[in-house]
Amino acid sequence: MDIAALNSTKSLRKDVLRGMCLCFGFLSVGFAGFNLTVNNFPLLGYIEICFSIYCIFTYISLIRRPLQFWQSLIMCVLITLIVILGTSLASPRNGVFVWSFALPILYYLLLGKQYGVIFSANLLVIQVFILGSKSTLAPFETFNLSLNLLCAYLSIWAISHVFEGSRSHFSKRLKNLALLDPLTGAGNRLSMNHYFEVELQDKSQLYLFLLDLDFFKQINDEHGHGVGDQVLIEVATLLRVVLGRGYVFRVGGEEFALFSSFANEEAALNTAEQIRARFENTTFDIDGLAINVTTSIGVAKFKSTNSLESFVNQADKQLYKAKQFGRNKVYCKFKKEHDYETVVA
Repeated sequence: MDIAALNSTKSLRKDVLRGMCLCFGFLSVGFAGFNLTVNNFPLLGYIEICFSIYCIFTYISLIRRPLQFWQSLIMCVLITLIVILGTSLASPRNGVFVWSFALPILYYLLLGKQYGVIFSANLLVIQVFILGSKSTLAPFETFNLSLNLLCAYLSIWAISHVFEGSRSHFSKRLKNLALLDPLTGAGNRLSMNHYFEVELQDKSQLYLFLLDLDFFKQINDEHGHGVGDQVLIEVATLLRVVLGRGYVFRVGGEEFALFSSFANEEAALNTAEQIRARFENTTFDIDGLAINVTTSIGVAKFKSTNSLESFVNQADKQLYKAKQFGRNKVYCKFKKEHDYETVVA
């Protein structure tokens, strides 16, 4: 699965913003010429020219770089200011206010629910105030027309709000289905890839613990897979508690990977030993059965040359040693002036 597909919301907003930039970039040039030559609104015309230049600049930027939230925010602010300024300068008969009906849709698509509510509410209040202060109320002289326009705006706002809420909810559910192990609730391999490649920015003090439950097959053979599954759930919970800060991923049947940052190697090893000792001293109560399980741990420190695959292989070699030389041990190999092994048993 493509990792980028997990950021569906960001991809959607980038596509929407690019389309808006292309559309409004050309429209603004036409409106600017009309306002400078026919309507005699030079201020609005020059602002629209500047807006058109900004739209083209943003469009080109989005081709080369990822979307930043501030780009969507600035776009919505600029469009809102242009519509408000146009409404205040022009007569209501010119219909500039009609653009207000499209803005809630753009707010929700580009900014989400929270900002969508704020922008839509402020736009409504400001536009009602501007139109209400005009010397002539035409074409709002009839109450029915004013009421219908208000209801139309509120309906578009409500539909945009409900749609974005539903889209956001289902996007999160799909992301959870893709990223979480359905049994334990820990991250899966795809989640680990996504975390390492996309979310994790600073890897300078990153450590990887690769854990394998010792003789776990015996639990399944003696008590059944149902009990084994409950043990795995308890194990994932225990790992999250003991690790404190960091991320837990289930990468195999009884194998887990833990990512966390530590100030130094000693702190990382102390945490790994705490995890090992906690398992050794914990008895899981599963349907009235007292289940004891130990774990072997391989520890690796991130190097600037590491890919995720090489990082995992580095930890896997230490895990293999922990299992080969007796299990219920922590093995690691850090490189300073010389290579050396640290074994915690």
